[in-house]
Amino acid sequence: MPQTYELVLTGFDFPKKLPRRKANFRFVADVRYVNGRGEHDTEHSVLPDLDRWWECDPERKGSPAYVRAKDRDKKASFDMSRIDDWDRLVLLVRGDVIHSVQFKVLDVNRSDGWDRLRRALGDVVATVVGRGRASVPEKAWPLSDAFGTAADDLESALVGRLAGGQDVLFRGSTSLGEAGSYEVKGRGLHGTYAVRCELTVAE
Repeated sequence: MPQTYELVLTGFDFPKKLPRRKANFRFVADVRYVNGRGEHDTEHSVLPDLDRWWECDPERKGSPAYVRAKDRDKKASFDMSRIDDWDRLVLLVRGDVIHSVQFKVLDVNRSDGWDRLRRALGDVVATVVGRGRASVPEKAWPLSDAFGTAADDLESALVGRLAGGQDVLFRGSTSLGEAGSYEVKGRGLHGTYAVRCELTVAE
């Protein structure tokens, strides 16, 4: 029986020595799961969204987007109290099984041509990316019921490009399954990153 899977961001650590000009972030999350029809599928999410980013440059403390907590030791992190529930949601999906999540942490150019394109695209992005495949004849997607296909990779790359991801600071993944806390941690640009999330499961 399909269940509802909710994946929520609970924390983010990044290197304290990351240059302040790079301390503005968007995340792209790719979640693999088996949908309610028993088919393998991948959904993509951009956090906080295509029009905003999380600001952590100490010289921009006055920005409404500023979410940096007080630094500790060699680590910098998000002050999660500054991030509302809407922006913490990675993905809410209904399916039979949830498989894994990959996070890409992007250094965002605060203003460039892609920002203008994202604003122009607005609400049609969800239609162009991911859901567009549903309108293509099934025979055109011979591997559409498999994880990790070229179509999934293409969609993820397009979402990352739309999200301003010319500079990927960190990329990592973890398997998902039972409800609980998960961490995606590893080396990236200038040090170690950790993305923490919570998975809840409901009938």
